[in-house]
Amino acid sequence: MRTAIVTGGGTGLGQAMVEVLVEGGVRCAVVGRRKDRLDNTAAKIPDQDNVHVIEADVTEASDRQRMVDETIRVFGRVDILVNNAGISAPGPLLHYTEEAWQRIFRTNVDACFFLAQALIPHMKEAGFGRIINIASVYGSLGLNAALYAGLHPEEVEGGPTRNPAYHSSKGALLNLTRDLAIPVARWGITVNAISPGMFITEQSKGIVNDEVVASLSRMTPIGRFGNPREIGHAVKFLASDEASFITGANLVVDGGWSIW
Repeated sequence: MRTAIVTGGGTGLGQAMVEVLVEGGVRCAVVGRRKDRLDNTAAKIPDQDNVHVIEADVTEASDRQRMVDETIRVFGRVDILVNNAGISAPGPLLHYTEEAWQRIFRTNVDACFFLAQALIPHMKEAGFGRIINIASVYGSLGLNAALYAGLHPEEVEGGPTRNPAYHSSKGALLNLTRDLAIPVARWGITVNAISPGMFITEQSKGIVNDEVVASLSRMTPIGRFGNPREIGHAVKFLASDEASFITGANLVVDGGWSIW
């Protein structure tokens, strides 16, 4: 039975990934900083033997090593890494701080690389590995603030309001995916990215209002927001044997958002 580490697994897309993976016969170590959210994810899994909660911060080297060691201790192996933990911090363009920039890159890029680095030797020894990086459609697109009904105001001190570190970090993650896929392919390890489009999760419900939902839905050819489990199924596929000839790819799951 294969085992996955899913970072940012306590809420939203991460929680849905865990649910779908366990339903598909994959044991999951669910990682995040908030124990109560992790426990909530674990409670949704009928077979508690197939899920293990690890409270950890992916930006801390000692925590990354601990989550690898603990997963191997509990489940005996790690076959799949889902780098899902990510943060953003919109702010006025001319007042955007170096601290905010670096904090986002530590979570969205640095942690993904160094956690993969820690796991690759185990995957190499097993002759099998799946590394799946959760990027974003905004890793390759610019933000049209007009679609967000005032959530990214133009007329503020130091404005306009933008999200430069998030967009840049997701673009970096896409190219990290491509570059990392090359050297590890010889060891039976694939590295792919998934770029979600518009999804309603616990985090976004308090931010995205009805006007924004209607606007973004109209901009999506399929005409709606995604269900978090639809990302879970994409993760499940890329983690499977059936995806063994796919590496260095970016699977866009956006209802067609980025095609026009």
